[in-house]
This record gives sequence, structure tokens and C-alpha cells, in this order.
Amino acid sequence: MKFKSNPRLTLSSNDRLRIRLNPSYWKHLNAVPFSEDVVPSSLFLRNPHYLVVDLETQNLVDDVGGWGHIDKLKISIACAYDSKTQQMLTFRENEIEKLNDLCQERLVIGYNIRGFDLIILQAYGLPLDRLDVFDIMYDVQTLTRQKFLKLEKLAQGTLNSGKSADGLLAVEWWKKGEVDKIIQYCQQDVQVTRDIFEFGRKNGMVKVRKADGTDTEVRVNWN
Repeated sequence: MKFKSNPRLTLSSNDRLRIRLNPSYWKHLNAVPFSEDVVPSSLFLRNPHYLVVDLETQNLVDDVGGWGHIDKLKISIACAYDSKTQQMLTFRENEIEKLNDLCQERLVIGYNIRGFDLIILQAYGLPLDRLDVFDIMYDVQTLTRQKFLKLEKLAQGTLNSGKSADGLLAVEWWKKGEVDKIIQYCQQDVQVTRDIFEFGRKNGMVKVRKADGTDTEVRVNWN
């Protein structure tokens, strides 16, 4: 049997730490593992610092021909929390190169970043094959078998709080030139995502708010 190999899976010969793979990795033909293929603790051991990323766009998915063309979306604002400096960072469209450089130096964390944010950033020059990525949505979906689980439901259950707006409203703010509102909203999304991640690390679980108002506990391994 011919096994897939990738130099990104192993550190230097002087470091015995190796990434551990879930059985799901061997069920597809992609040499680069997806988020759910990598045992999360391996990513966290490899990366002492992380970057929580979120972005907002100037236009809507329908404006570019649907979800199959989201790489054509234009960024209005991107925000990131850097655990190394403990700073909240904001990037305008002409500053995205700075964000891309930082992404290559940290473990990139987000909510559905694999299906949205990273695809758009790739169109701005982000080399995805150089990244270590942990997508909270994909990990929780794998654990709960619930697809397209909204960040709002995790925030309500885990933090007893929610989002202040949505991406549709952020596009309207862009059209009106209300950039400060976009920054505030984007930073709040980053903060919520960071707080969920940190809660999961400290408590070994997060909670999902169900339709009936009760919460389901989901055990996680984010250390």
C-alpha cells in the first residue's frame, strides 16, 4: 500500500513531536489533512501562539454568482486576535498582506474559516499550504454530527451571549460608508470565537444552545 506523505506533518529531526491523525485522513485522497483529520492537541503542541481570524466583505455571495465563487468576494474589514501580543488587530483591504504574513506565523483559528474566510484570503495571496488551521465549526460538527452549526448557538450555550449583527448588515454598512460599525462587529465576532475557544480549553467542553432553549454539552480536546 502506498501511503500519503507531507513534510508539514513532521517537525525537524531535532523535535520528536509529530502530528497525530484521525482515521478520517485515510478516507480521502488529499495529501494535506483537513481540520477534522488532525487530532487537535497535535496542532496546539506545534503552535504556542494562535491567531483568531474573521473578515467581512464588501458584497454578498449572490453578487458574485453564488457560493461556488466566494473567492471573488472583496474584503471590507478583517480582524484578528493575536494570543502572542494579546492584541486585537484590524486590517483594511489594502492591509491584508500583513494579515496573511501573520497567519503563516501562528495557528489560525476561526469559525467556518475553512469554508469562507480562508478561501477569500487565498484570493488575496494567502498560501493555504503553509498554514496550520483549526476550524472550531468543523471540530464541533464532527463531535456532534450537526452540520452548519451556527456560531450564535455556540455563543449562547457556552458564553450565554450572542452576536450583535450579521454579515448582511455589515455589507449594508459598507455601502453607507459606516466602516466603524463593521470594525466593531468584526471584532466582536473574533472576541466571541476566542472566548469559546478559551472556554473549551479550560473546561474541556463547550455548550450548544438547542431550539428548545436548553444546552447540550460537547466534550472537546483543545489543549
